[in-house]
Amino acid sequence: MKLPSPGFLLNAFFQAARRFPGALLAAGIGVVAVFALIDNYDKDLCARYWMVAQLGLPLMIGIVAFVESKGWEEKRSWMLQGLGLVALAGYWFVLEPSSSTFEYTVLPKYLVLLLVAHLFVAVAPYLNRRSVADFWEYNRQVFANIVVGAVFTLILNTGLSLAILAVDQLFDLTIDNRIYLKLFALLAGIFNTIYFLYHFPKEYTLSDADGGYNAIFKNLCKYILIPIVGLYFLILYTYGGKILATWNLPKGWVSSLVLGFSVAGIFTYLLNFYLPEHDDSAWVRAFRRWFWWVQLPLTALLFVAIAKRIGDYGVTEPRFLVAHLGVWLAATCLYFLFSKHDNIKFIPISLALFALLFAFGPFNAMRVSERSQEKVLLGLLEKNGRLENGRLKQGTTAVPDSVVFQIQSALEFLDNRGALSRMDWLPMPPDSFPSIQFRSRSSAIAAWAGITTKSDQLYSHTLAIESTEMKFQQSAEIKGFQAFYSVNLGNELPKTLDDGNRFGISKDGKRIEWYKISAGKSALLESFDLSRQLQKWTAVNEQSTYESLPPSDLTFDLIGKKATLRIVATHVTIGRQPTGPQLQELTGYLFLKEK
Repeated sequence: MKLPSPGFLLNAFFQAARRFPGALLAAGIGVVAVFALIDNYDKDLCARYWMVAQLGLPLMIGIVAFVESKGWEEKRSWMLQGLGLVALAGYWFVLEPSSSTFEYTVLPKYLVLLLVAHLFVAVAPYLNRRSVADFWEYNRQVFANIVVGAVFTLILNTGLSLAILAVDQLFDLTIDNRIYLKLFALLAGIFNTIYFLYHFPKEYTLSDADGGYNAIFKNLCKYILIPIVGLYFLILYTYGGKILATWNLPKGWVSSLVLGFSVAGIFTYLLNFYLPEHDDSAWVRAFRRWFWWVQLPLTALLFVAIAKRIGDYGVTEPRFLVAHLGVWLAATCLYFLFSKHDNIKFIPISLALFALLFAFGPFNAMRVSERSQEKVLLGLLEKNGRLENGRLKQGTTAVPDSVVFQIQSALEFLDNRGALSRMDWLPMPPDSFPSIQFRSRSSAIAAWAGITTKSDQLYSHTLAIESTEMKFQQSAEIKGFQAFYSVNLGNELPKTLDDGNRFGISKDGKRIEWYKISAGKSALLESFDLSRQLQKWTAVNEQSTYESLPPSDLTFDLIGKKATLRIVATHVTIGRQPTGPQLQELTGYLFLKEK
């Protein structure tokens, strides 16, 4: 294993460009897009280019490997790469990173395509009758090149970053810190790609090209991966024994543990596939022989755990994914247990097919989850008297807080996926429900139907007003006033007070009270009526819970018998009560003019 030199890099670049022009083009576009993102250019546009480039890199490599394995002429490779680039250009228009539903609709499908593209690289040269040994050796070489390339990339990045830092500190150059991110992007996107493509297998009949397992792979499997998987096995089977002993259903998160065991176990199984032929250790042979028998009961445990979650809360994409992977694991277990040929090509090919069904099949995760959550939601609405003739209606009967959270969660689920507009049981379009600032459409729908918690009800009857200018306006007219106070008024005075004037809010929230403090004792001098000002504020919007007003609307005078107050408020909280609005809190500035 040689360290890359400048001469090597130049030679590797030209060879990679000749053999994988599409992959290098994708890598270059991806790096330019990352540079632009680091410099805060159009994030939506740059993210599109970067995501398509990430998808294009494995796709172009897979196309070349497939063509070469068929022995086709170079022209066909160029033609297929060109078609691949056209498909990627078309996909560019589908991606909308700035869309409100991107995270829940477009992104999952993109991630599936990215996974399938990488699996395509793993199987492209072996979609034929070539031996399993060739397939295994090819992927071993590819995996080794990925690891070695990543190590070289990290070493170069660390060394060059330290060199830049040293120059920056020694010569006071004040280099922009973004250069470190760009350096990593350049090395990971260009150097690492060139290194990988240069060492990419040139032949696909490889079973005799290597002496088998080298010491690194052998020790990795024998002393690290197999013991770790064995530990997972012990933990999960112990937990399974606890379930049988206590007769309690498993916790939902056990699904994640089973999947973690499965990923680590299958990876170890693949690396260990031919190790028994080079190592006569008992546990190495036992692992390959018994792994799928051990995996099968754990897959059943996964089904029990995820079925409990789905039964309680319905299907969501993550739960669908767990169940879907469970089906794949069960199918894989049965194949290796009862097939006469342990063809490990089955693993990436079947995984790719299951992934495509997850995102694009007639019963894909998004569609099934949407229907399930709608069904759960309608059941809860009907049970709590909020459905009439199949349509949502308003109601006043109390709904338990736990049910409120379920209903709001289901509404938010549908809203995040842009599905509320397709719900024919809504009496009006989602945007037509009375909206309150800081509330989502799903919360507005629930509030309209009277599905709120006690805290929601309290919140909906409270109005918070902020000044558009939080600092004191020097232009405010204060001529003739004798004293100035920065105040944070509530309806209780502090227990310990210094002598002087103090102000507070009355218990009923309808007056500001002026106290004189002397020797630690307070005496009420005057009470200033706030009714007119409170009515003025709450009349702005009877449904609103938040308003932002200019300083002029938050500046007012209160005239009493003993003094006049001028208040410049920056924040006001008002409670809407059956007896009328009540001031709960006032922050700002108070000027006092005694008569």
